Amino acid sequence: MKISRIYAENYKTYRHLDLNLEVDPDRPIILIGGGNGCGKTTLFDAIYHALYGLTIKTPKHFEELFNAGVMLEPGFAGGDIILQVDFSGMVLGREQQYNLKRTYRVVNDHVVESVQLKMGGNTFTYGSAQPASQRAQNEEVVRKIITANLPPELSTYFLFDAMKTSDLLKEEKINALIEKNINSVMGFNKYIQLRHSASSLLESKKAERLENENTRKEYERLVKERKTKQDEKERCNTEYAQKLAYANENKEQYEQVKRGRNADDITRDKMHQIEESLRSYVRQERDYRKEANDICCDIETTVIYPKLADVIRTEIEVVLHEKQRASQARDNQLSEEQIKDLTTKIVHYIENQEGKPEGTFDITTIVKKIIENQQNGEVEDEYSFLTESDVKVLESLVNSSYVNPFVSLDEKRERLNNERTELPRRRQQLDDYRRAIGGHDYTIIELYETNNQRIDVLKNNMAQLDREIKELGDKIAKYDYDIPQVPDPKYDMLCKLPDFFKDLSKKLLRAKKSNIERMMCEELNKNLVVYAGVIGRVELSGENSEEISFKFFHKNGNEISINQLNAGAKQTVMQVLLKVLYKLGDYEPPVMIDTVMGVLDKASREVILEHYFPDLAHQTILLSTDTEITTEHDFQKIEAYVSRTYTLHRDKEAQCTNISEDYFGLKTNKQ
Repeated sequence: MKISRIYAENYKTYRHLDLNLEVDPDRPIILIGGGNGCGKTTLFDAIYHALYGLTIKTPKHFEELFNAGVMLEPGFAGGDIILQVDFSGMVLGREQQYNLKRTYRVVNDHVVESVQLKMGGNTFTYGSAQPASQRAQNEEVVRKIITANLPPELSTYFLFDAMKTSDLLKEEKINALIEKNINSVMGFNKYIQLRHSASSLLESKKAERLENENTRKEYERLVKERKTKQDEKERCNTEYAQKLAYANENKEQYEQVKRGRNADDITRDKMHQIEESLRSYVRQERDYRKEANDICCDIETTVIYPKLADVIRTEIEVVLHEKQRASQARDNQLSEEQIKDLTTKIVHYIENQEGKPEGTFDITTIVKKIIENQQNGEVEDEYSFLTESDVKVLESLVNSSYVNPFVSLDEKRERLNNERTELPRRRQQLDDYRRAIGGHDYTIIELYETNNQRIDVLKNNMAQLDREIKELGDKIAKYDYDIPQVPDPKYDMLCKLPDFFKDLSKKLLRAKKSNIERMMCEELNKNLVVYAGVIGRVELSGENSEEISFKFFHKNGNEISINQLNAGAKQTVMQVLLKVLYKLGDYEPPVMIDTVMGVLDKASREVILEHYFPDLAHQTILLSTDTEITTEHDFQKIEAYVSRTYTLHRDKEAQCTNISEDYFGLKTNKQ
């Protein structure tokens, strides 16, 4: 299968998309460049949905898919979404050309689809507006033609987003994913399905052959219970796949929204800081006004008195000194008791020294005389008119420390003036932040995280169901001894069928196994940078087990654990497996890769460019940004293998994507 042309009209960002995708045999690559949001993924979707159809449930959904710029044009009265793809494929050994066109429009508040497939001189048409009986035959023809070229269940292996491939490996065991790849691409699934059908039929026949009714009922009950468990496991598997698909499809949006919510949290913190600074300004202004008012109301004590004290400080200190001297002089006068005690001691001393009889001196008279003299002797005090309270006031006036409150008040005024000039800017910032967080819907976060929790529950449920199914199988197997061994060729043949289909799928795998292992080893040694040239062998098991497992080993003999590889290396492993299955499988579809480098590092990118893309498929469509395949170095490495280049340009005013025939300004030598 080769896609020669893709046409889209009014689909998302494309008003008119018309790309020639033909390639030369020696130049199998179509290189399409574009920045983020320019329409690369939409182009990817256009090709996919042109092949397999769109599911548009409501007129509102139709409007969401319809180009917004066209809808806003004056006089717009409705239009169609058109997806058209031209491709070729082999039918009975002959190459056949196909033209498949899907048209979607709204009629009477219902979205209708019309499909037209041209094949040679034949045209097959059908539409959702037709009665089922009229459209069934042509719809089945179209479905069979598409399935013959690329079955929908295999499209995800050849039309894929490289980033989602690496994301999938984070959610699902890589061996299970590899098994699914091999069984699907190699076509082994049909034999597995035949085996399950044969097993179900055999179980019903075994029940018929059991003679004891109670035994038969118990057997049938166990078989029915196991079937119920198997159906439940299948439902879990289906839901698990849906949940994984949802996780992969919405991972980027989830991370963006979560980053947005985190950014909003940061924005709210900034808003809180601004709001607090505004409240702080109000508080400071209020405190400033109160302080200024207090200073004015008490200006005598805060300003006049300190200034007066500073002027007459010397005079006050003289007065205080004199008052202190007079006070000390008064303090030096003796009390009556002190005088009496001292006089008595002196009189006794004199009497003892001179030998006069005791009682010669009248102590009482002497004390009285001394007291009278002390009282009559005045202490000189120039400022005696000052009372004790007056002195304390003067002391307080010169001893208190004063700070001019106007200096501090003026500094506060200056700071408030400076902050006031910032108020308009802060209020504008606050408004901007409020607008920045307004209207965001964070339900995707809750839905995504709930989805991931459901994935874990489903994993546990499936593991439990596996255990229960095995236990039931062991119980059922015991009834084989109760089945009468009556010759019955049909029954005997039926007994052999499940193992026959099981052995057949294993033999088919074994026939491909050595080639898969050899090619995987060669490709990994070239493309897996971290182990390039040192992989000794690849081992694909599964011949004697229910599950296919994949291992590869260092040339020194030790196994290299796949689960220990980083996301970029795992992506490389899956891309190598894709290439090998493509070479050995029954289908030859084009390979289309979005986000071509995924999470690869610089060294891995260079290797993929030189050794992977050039001979990946007979037609390889790469959708890339200029940071993945750069114009400075990378383009030249694959230029010789590129048939056509296109660059997608987003017109923000017209709300559409325009296309130029170059890769960010570069063209191939052929162009």
